[in-house]
Amino acid sequence: MKSSPSLERPTIRSLHQGGSRYPSPRSLTMDCGRTSRMRPLPSRSFAALLVLLVCLLIRPVSAVLIPFDNCLPDSYRNFNPLPLQWNPVYIDARFDTENPDHSLQIIVWGNVAGSYRDVTLPPPNDPLWVDPNYTDGKILDFTRQGNKVTTLASKVNVLTYEPFSNVSSFCDYSLVNGSCPLSPVFNNTTIAIPYGNLPSVNLTANMGSSYAFASLAATLQIIYGDELATHIGCASATVTPDLGGIHGLLRYLPLVVLLFVGFATMFASVFSPWGSTDIFHWTANYGRDADLLRLVTPGFGDCLQYIQFVALTGGLTLNYPGFYQPVVSQVSWSALMFNESFVSKSPGWQSIQDGIYVTNGSYGLHRYAQMVGMADVEDIWAGTMVWVCVIVAALFVLIQIGFFCRWVLRFISDTPEEDLRAKNIPFS
Repeated sequence: MKSSPSLERPTIRSLHQGGSRYPSPRSLTMDCGRTSRMRPLPSRSFAALLVLLVCLLIRPVSAVLIPFDNCLPDSYRNFNPLPLQWNPVYIDARFDTENPDHSLQIIVWGNVAGSYRDVTLPPPNDPLWVDPNYTDGKILDFTRQGNKVTTLASKVNVLTYEPFSNVSSFCDYSLVNGSCPLSPVFNNTTIAIPYGNLPSVNLTANMGSSYAFASLAATLQIIYGDELATHIGCASATVTPDLGGIHGLLRYLPLVVLLFVGFATMFASVFSPWGSTDIFHWTANYGRDADLLRLVTPGFGDCLQYIQFVALTGGLTLNYPGFYQPVVSQVSWSALMFNESFVSKSPGWQSIQDGIYVTNGSYGLHRYAQMVGMADVEDIWAGTMVWVCVIVAALFVLIQIGFFCRWVLRFISDTPEEDLRAKNIPFS
């Protein structure tokens, strides 16, 4: 059922600015194209230049689809006969990380199903669906049974703290691209992007903080106006804002600690009372004094393994908080996981979209790979092996260069080799 032109869904920009209608970026681009073909009159050229400048300054506001849960009880959703309910189909979100208000915007597209009374509903093409006097199978604004108005209750939680909550009339102030009595949309074929005939409701809140290192749990509930205040619709989603400047600290601080541990281990191996300046001695544990072993343990390798353990826990398929995988993915370098695709040759995955972290995977390792920047999980093992080979080859070349320089120095100074044991291959 197609809605009237006055009830067409406004753009996300119009929802954010009080429902006023603004021209879409596409229409502005078309206008720019038309002005460039005008006759070169001075006044029109100046107007065309102004329009072009406006087009360049406009930054379209978009949102990205996110996973969600239908939080209605299964006993209600699967009851026979099917009770009246609103089923969420798509949810997209956007978080403003630049402005100090830090506005959060969540839009839920859904469809009506079932009936409040146990009746046989007409077929999809029946004219009763467009008859406002026929109310079966439709969401009403006001019900005679409860003498109440159908409402939309929305809230945002951060752990046990609730920074935002709101209750408004579902039909009068919340519903977009539809009107009450709200009937099902039957021509909702598979849509690539949810800008079609489906009605929607939205949550818009000024959070007042970046909420970095946290997750926002948003819930939207539709409460029917009957005597029991039946919950006929519920959608919940977790939004994880961008870490912002914290991600640099999370990425490089473990690296600094690792390098410091490596330097401390080398310093203790050389300058301790049991140490040696011979590189063949202090780089190996063989033949070391027990006191020196206790001094340099844990060392560089142990610290690296600790960091790898923290990084790889993000690949487990567990119900982590939303911020956990973005945080531990910052040290993916410890497991040689980088934004490179050697197998699938995919362009990569942009994990931060519209100010929030977005993944599209069923398992933890796939989501973790997308946090790193790899779109396909098959690139993880191959990429790690490639980088291991690169590091081994580079170290081998450096060691051979070192042995060659050592031989050149002995050859120039005419110093005979006292230790005739082979060291090149074992050390390499």
